[in-house]
Parts: sequence; structure tokens; C-alpha cells
Amino acid sequence: MADKNQNNKGKVIIEDKAKKQMEKDNKKEKNVIDNKKVNKVLLTILLLLAIVVIIIGILFGGRVINKAKLDNEINSLSSKSIENDDFSNIEINTSGEYAVIERCIKEFYNDYSNLKKDFMDKINDEKIQNILTVENYKNDGPEFKESLEYIANEKEEFNKVAEDISNMLTKQSIMERIENENLDTYYTNLYANYFLNGDTLIEDLQKSYQDVNDAKVLMNNLYNNETKILNFLVNNKDNWEILNDKLTFNSATLSAEYNTLKTQLYAE
Repeated sequence: MADKNQNNKGKVIIEDKAKKQMEKDNKKEKNVIDNKKVNKVLLTILLLLAIVVIIIGILFGGRVINKAKLDNEINSLSSKSIENDDFSNIEINTSGEYAVIERCIKEFYNDYSNLKKDFMDKINDEKIQNILTVENYKNDGPEFKESLEYIANEKEEFNKVAEDISNMLTKQSIMERIENENLDTYYTNLYANYFLNGDTLIEDLQKSYQDVNDAKVLMNNLYNNETKILNFLVNNKDNWEILNDKLTFNSATLSAEYNTLKTQLYAE
């Protein structure tokens, strides 16, 4: 009987040891599984952080690159001559929203250049410059119908071009180009900074605006005074003639008046 109890006791001890070993093994296995889960979560978090860093790097790196490219394009534009260079090839070298800014600025320069060239063509018009010549007096005098009509038409066209340029150079007109693109405020402000706040374009535009207004005054004086002189000749058509390729009056008073009018061609 004693042997039997002893055996049962030994069996219990063995079973307890086996149970404890099993619990220990299960705990160890559970720790391994938990560690794997933790490592997996940490790996996922690190991967997400890496993706975020890469995305931020791409976004801000792209901004830096595009901004540098845009600065270079603006500097290239401002170094050209509005009256002499060609701005029609609007090649875009940036991307995204920067490309929209670049396109708007280059389209502005192309439109502005075309208007300025028309403006300068009007100023340098040879026919206007030769209205008050003996050759024209011979061909169109003494009534000067063609000459007077030509001056009137040129004056109207010139003032239309001058007005278009002045309107184009206003802040409202400049900003309308980018505002119609519905970009974020950052890009709209960047565009405005190039035109209105920086030293790249604004000085050139301000100078051009003043030059256009000054030239407009002088050209209108010229149109008006040429018209006045031709009307003077029409009103006194019986008192002048062309002798030896020279305008000659039969009155010293009329000759003096004509000469005074010619010295005030650009005066108001």
C-alpha cells in the first residue's frame, strides 16, 4: 500500500513538472509571437515614416527645383528687348503649378511685345515723318485730303495701341491672368511677387509704362500740329507755291507763321 501511494505521489510530481514546463513553453512561445507582432508594427510604422519622408522630399525638392528653373526663365525674359526680340516660342521648362505661372508670364511677354512693336512702328512711321515735306506738298497739295485722312487714322490707331499697353500694365490686368487659373494662394502670390514686388520685372514694366505715356503725349502733339499746319496751307492755298523744290509764300507774315508752327511740332 505504501508503494502504491509512493508511486501516485511520484506521478503527480512528474505531471506537475510537465505542466509547468508546458506553461513555460507556452509563455515563451507567446512572448515570441508578441515580439513578432511588435516588430511587425514597428516595421510598418518605420515604413510609413520613410514613405512620408520620401513624399515630403519629393514635394519640397520639386518646389526648390521648379522655383530655381522659374527664376532662371524670368531672368532670361527680363534680359531680352521687348521691341526687338521674339517672344512667340512659349516653351515651358517647369512642371505642375510652376508651369502655369511660367506660361502666364511668357504669354504676357508675348502679348506685350507684340503691342509694343506695333506702338514703335506707329512712332517710326515714315509717311507721318514725311507729311511736311516738299515732295508731299507737290503730290497731295493744296487740299491735302489724303494726308489729313491718313493722320486722323494713324492717330486713332496709335492711341488704341497706347491704351491697350497702358491697360495691360495695370495691376488688375496682370493679376487677372493668374487668378483665372484658380491656383493655390502660394502660387498666386509667387506670380504677383515676380511682377509687383520683386526687382526682376516690375522696374522694367514701370519704366515702360512711363515711356508709353510720354511717347503718347509727344505723338499726339505731332499729329495735332501736322494737322494744324496742313490746314494752314489749305486755308492759304492761294498764297504759297513750290519754287525750285522749296515752299514759298507771297507774304512774309505767312512765311513766319508757317515756320513758327513747324518749330512747335511736338509742343502742346
